[in-house]
Amino acid sequence: MAVFVLSFLSPETATPSHELRFDGDPGDIARALDLDGGAIADHACYLLDRKDLTALASALGFALPDTGEEALLRRPQRIDATPYLVHTGYELPLMLEGRKPFAYFGDDPASPWLEETKALFAPHVAAGVLVLDTFELAKMCPTTTGGDKEERVRYFLYALPGETWRFERFRKRCDQLFYNWRPWTDEDEREEGRLLGYSEEQCNWWMANRARRATSA
Repeated sequence: MAVFVLSFLSPETATPSHELRFDGDPGDIARALDLDGGAIADHACYLLDRKDLTALASALGFALPDTGEEALLRRPQRIDATPYLVHTGYELPLMLEGRKPFAYFGDDPASPWLEETKALFAPHVAAGVLVLDTFELAKMCPTTTGGDKEERVRYFLYALPGETWRFERFRKRCDQLFYNWRPWTDEDEREEGRLLGYSEEQCNWWMANRARRATSA
């Protein structure tokens, strides 16, 4: 038996609105969901529609909440043991509640995920609740075949009104790391935590436990 987490996603924010934890046999779950290979990967997330959820509930004998929401199925991860709310996956609702001052998303400009994320934030930007900044970085990188390939990254930055000073500081850091590559340092990690709105105490905990997580991974 193993522990699983089922996170039901809000259609407005695409983030978990409530969660269900349960014990189940990974083989039984894989068969109920008709997964290729018949196995549940430890670090994978599975997006389940209502049909999948019904099959899973029937196989394991538990009741589903009265909702039409999709859900993510995953195994608990080390980050779940963090003694404070980690913003990852909850950026939009936390910003709408005024509990998070800044968020960023970066990927290849052609990434559909990036555009989907922008679409979720768009109504709140239009209403003036959030402020959007965007920029793109590009450079030519050598390939293993001896040629060059263009690397491009597009960023969407969001801030609460009054917190837009974080845009310039974040952009400056991205420029430095993108065009003058160097190893990521502890001070980089701490500065990013501050920009994202974590308290000094939370940054201290993260720094103290980050190395231990890396060595035990």
